[in-house]
Amino acid sequence: MKPFPVKIFCVIAALAPCVGALTGCDEDENEGTSDTGERARAATEATKQLSQYAPGELPGNVPEALVQVTLGGAQYDLRELLGRPSGSRPSAHIVAAYKTVDTPAEPPPLGTSTMSAMPDYTRSAPAAQVYECRQSGSGFAWTFLQPEAGLQPLTTQPVQNLETLILDHFRYPGGIDYGPPTGTPPVGPSWRVSAPALDQGTPTSGQTLFVGAVEASVPNGPDNVPQLRVANVARIDQGLPSEVFSRTTSDGTQTGYALRLNTTGGIAPATGCGGAADVGKRQRVPYSADYYFIDVLTPP
Repeated sequence: MKPFPVKIFCVIAALAPCVGALTGCDEDENEGTSDTGERARAATEATKQLSQYAPGELPGNVPEALVQVTLGGAQYDLRELLGRPSGSRPSAHIVAAYKTVDTPAEPPPLGTSTMSAMPDYTRSAPAAQVYECRQSGSGFAWTFLQPEAGLQPLTTQPVQNLETLILDHFRYPGGIDYGPPTGTPPVGPSWRVSAPALDQGTPTSGQTLFVGAVEASVPNGPDNVPQLRVANVARIDQGLPSEVFSRTTSDGTQTGYALRLNTTGGIAPATGCGGAADVGKRQRVPYSADYYFIDVLTPP
């Protein structure tokens, strides 16, 4: 993956041959601008395809408890809502779907040009659930800290120019301004689509971030983390075209959900957190999962 400030790099590269010369610069400069524009167009098209080629239905093995949701005081089945005509109320569609892969080597920062921070995860490492040893009452226990994963789209067709995007899953730390008009999102599990070519000079531009809170959990065997439904999944979008994702924000007309399915591994360690000397230690436990993002058009 390219470093985040792609646009700045391209401008410098285009201007470099012009130092000390008064002619012959226009062609190189225009070429650099053209390259930047082409990267931006390719990234925009790739982000559109994430939604365009998303699956139309959920896998057949989704636990019943994860698809039963309450909207306006009434019970609905997400699978049934996905089969309803678009525009009817309520109805649903899958915004995007992903599977976990290795974490990105060079993730872009979060925040604004005046206040930015790198996401907290181990670079170029297998997807993992991260635990931290903490004191619990009179004893000690591994406590879940955050997910660390890259994401690969699950689509009905290959996404062209996918290499222009960076996709990751982590815990949004909170307290970091994501820029107007969003402000500061809450702490929570986060999934992000970043297009460095669309950065527009600030760390947050060219990103779509999802943040939510766990609403339902279903065990998936003793060796695997549970399957989940994350509710109130808010979409925070900066600099990406509006048709990339639906507005999965609980604003009274739409409600966003994320389902964590087909989990493997990731459970807390059984040993290694037995005393005060262990407090603060972190353990990465490899895992895999699929994530489906569902947008529900709620009843009037």
